[in-house]
Amino acid sequence: MDFDLAIYVKAAVSGVPLLFVVIGLVWVWGELGAKGKAQLVSSMVTGLALGLPYMITQTRPPVGDWWLSFGYWFAGIIYGLGLGVLSSVLYNINKDLIKKLIEKYTTVTFYQQPDVE
Repeated sequence: MDFDLAIYVKAAVSGVPLLFVVIGLVWVWGELGAKGKAQLVSSMVTGLALGLPYMITQTRPPVGDWWLSFGYWFAGIIYGLGLGVLSSVLYNINKDLIKKLIEKYTTVTFYQQPDVE
């Protein structure tokens, strides 16, 4: 297998929309009851399940016994795990940010007029 970094970079950049699909699925798993570590594991499994085949199809391995080649599997697994972990981190950051924004802007404060004598 010839290692061409440009192919992997192009595949990773082209896979950015896949990140949003994985983030959406992480949200779905959370709505279905996955919380904490279970949600983290589900995001990594989802990232692997979608990222590994995506990377293999984008790098277009040669016909034949490519499935024995370590490089294709390693690149796909690293991409899939990265996709899952990154989507989990982005999901949690957005969840916390939205929670803080709601708390900040839904707090009612009353204006008290100064006493006039």
